[in-house]
Amino acid sequence: MSNFHSNVDINTHVGRRLREQRKKAGITLEQVSKILGITYQQVQKYESGHSRIPIDKLYDFSVLFGATMQYFFEGVNSLELYSKTAYGEELIPKKKNLHLNIFVLDDNPADEFVIRKAIYEIDKGICVFCVQNEGNVMHCLKRKDDASVVPEPDLIFMDISISKHNYHLLISEIKKEKNIQDIPLIILTHSVMVEDLLRVYKSGASSFICKSVDFETFKNDLRICIEYWSNVVVLPTLVKKRITIDRTEK
Repeated sequence: MSNFHSNVDINTHVGRRLREQRKKAGITLEQVSKILGITYQQVQKYESGHSRIPIDKLYDFSVLFGATMQYFFEGVNSLELYSKTAYGEELIPKKKNLHLNIFVLDDNPADEFVIRKAIYEIDKGICVFCVQNEGNVMHCLKRKDDASVVPEPDLIFMDISISKHNYHLLISEIKKEKNIQDIPLIILTHSVMVEDLLRVYKSGASSFICKSVDFETFKNDLRICIEYWSNVVVLPTLVKKRITIDRTEK
């Protein structure tokens, strides 16, 4: 049973779990800093909850300490967690079991089928929309012709193979588009080349998931990612919907 109180936010919660694992492993802040290539001060901020830990860094910590990703969020569902938004000082509660709209950008029908199957098994309530042609990506994301039929995406999963050589440019184009630039963009690929990792993050991607050849492993990776974006943090789309509702009610 967790000893944390309901007024503890998610960053503090994860930071405490991180510190517990570091001390349990007998590793100093300096050692963590050197191993993961981040500053001593940044590690302190993560542990204190003053900085949110990016999901890729959290994965590095889980590997370093031999802990599962789920470990850092244990007890979260028993807390009444809230996050401050830029909308004044109002607190917007996180919604559990939020029915997501996920856009999948993948030019491989077989991979698309696997992604659909995995997401369906994770949560049958999630709506999945697929785009297989690079030339249609921006048109579909902007929802120019069918905004009333296709909902605004909450998450975007993109396989870099949809753009054979200029995937980083496509990511940058998505992130420059005002109406969709705040939507989390998760990269899916079979490649784990260092160059790919650096390019996708520098281009504005939120995280990077390697497609495991084992279906259950891949499904579990997607589950962790989806739970993070739907149950742990407050999605930008939820904030925008709240602002729209409040303005309508005035």
